[in-house]
Amino acid sequence: GRRRRMGKKKKKSHVRTKLCSARNGEIDNDNRKLLTLFGVAFVVAVAAFFLSPSPSPSSPQAGIGKGNSSALVFVGCSENSYLPAIEGCTPTQCFREYVKGFANEREVSDLIQLAEEGMKVGGGGAGSVSIFDTASGACSHGEQFVNAYEVLKSQGKSLNDSLLRTFQAVIDRVGSTIAKKRGLEVLYPASPTFFSRIEGGSKAVQINDEYWHAHVDTRQYGTFIYTSLLYLNTHGEDYKGGEFQFVSPGGDDEENDDIEGASSPIDAPSIIHPRSGNLLIFTSGEENPHRVRKVREGVRYAVTISWTCDESAANARRFS
Repeated sequence: GRRRRMGKKKKKSHVRTKLCSARNGEIDNDNRKLLTLFGVAFVVAVAAFFLSPSPSPSSPQAGIGKGNSSALVFVGCSENSYLPAIEGCTPTQCFREYVKGFANEREVSDLIQLAEEGMKVGGGGAGSVSIFDTASGACSHGEQFVNAYEVLKSQGKSLNDSLLRTFQAVIDRVGSTIAKKRGLEVLYPASPTFFSRIEGGSKAVQINDEYWHAHVDTRQYGTFIYTSLLYLNTHGEDYKGGEFQFVSPGGDDEENDDIEGASSPIDAPSIIHPRSGNLLIFTSGEENPHRVRKVREGVRYAVTISWTCDESAANARRFS
């Protein structure tokens, strides 16, 4: 489909995006990159994080707010995370922002249905984590991935158009929100942009299931400049554990996994208790190492929507 650039300037662009291919539904050897993105990259990111300590927040306020409300805090940028700089897009102020009530109940319901449709094609992961990447079509199939779009095409089927339109509208609104709030002139959707389903109490079968390790998105994914996470269900109601945590420099903070968090959806200094429809946005560099704490019970749903300043790395797939 046609890709639209977020921001103030409007001009025609020409982007070639290599989509994941598959043979008989299985990812071929040339597309093992997806296994790296969703698996081995977790380990690589952890190692890189400990070798390169992250900057401390520039503000005395270490957290991003109190109570069930939108909140914003600025942190010192790690300049090496954003080279080469692209005028009108590369962050000049790095941040963490939590936006209450970004998506309504209908949108959240549609997105969960879309996530389940995509994951159903591959049957889900062998362990606790299942993924459906809407950019490439990669979805969990036991300990591997299959291309959902190719499998459905071979069956004469496709994903629900109405659900896809809802998803595209949400993506566009997230991009416009980031561009407007940060005064960006250009911003491109990136890859992967994926749904995740984490089942509490399930055994980790492969490295992809060890989602709780700290990582930095610019290291793990390469093209990310801004990361956005839309939560599709609620901590404390639909699942226990699974809090999002910006980790302390030089530490993974895993020793806190068995401690029940405070009752507020955001509590200082760094823990966010997800609520359905709320949006977390942050710059993707070394100033924001983070992780998801272990889900102990229930099922946690979220969608990661990624953004880049590199037009050549833009995700050209659209659903409208």
